[in-house]
Amino acid sequence: MFDRTIKPYLLILALIFAASFVAGTFVPSPIRRQMVEMFEAMAGDYRELSGGVLFFNILAQNVMATMFVVLFGVIVGIIPTFAVGSNGFGLGILYRQASETSGYAKAALNVLPHGVFEIPALLIAASYGLWLGVMVVRRVRGREGTSLNTHMGHAFRRYFAVVFPLLVVAAAIETALILRQP
Repeated sequence: MFDRTIKPYLLILALIFAASFVAGTFVPSPIRRQMVEMFEAMAGDYRELSGGVLFFNILAQNVMATMFVVLFGVIVGIIPTFAVGSNGFGLGILYRQASETSGYAKAALNVLPHGVFEIPALLIAASYGLWLGVMVVRRVRGREGTSLNTHMGHAFRRYFAVVFPLLVVAAAIETALILRQP
């Protein structure tokens, strides 16, 4: 699924995601409700769209976000780390709020479609972004002879081979879930 170059970065980012998810579940109830209302307002804009437009809208948003994470990883990996942490935190908030209204099992089923395709895609993209950031630091220190363009080419080839297909499936699932809601 992915190559060894990102394995340590994937592990680090998965731990950051898990920790921020748990932190999101501890957000106080009034703040959590406010954030959920904000998420619902953003999702409400999507409910008005037809199936194909909705799918391409979700896909385009996810592709742009993950490409941004890979591309701006060259800034010492700050953006990928922040993106993973904020996504984990937000998902933790949504999970906790859903678990209080419909129970833990139903909340887990609501989060599951994101966890199977979208979150792995984000983690892999962010891992390549973090890897690129490390390569920039190594190059500045004179410990890396390979050009940044070569590394970016590798990262984007892997992006289109692994991350993009995951995002297509995630967008299809999200579209189906949104269209299914009354």
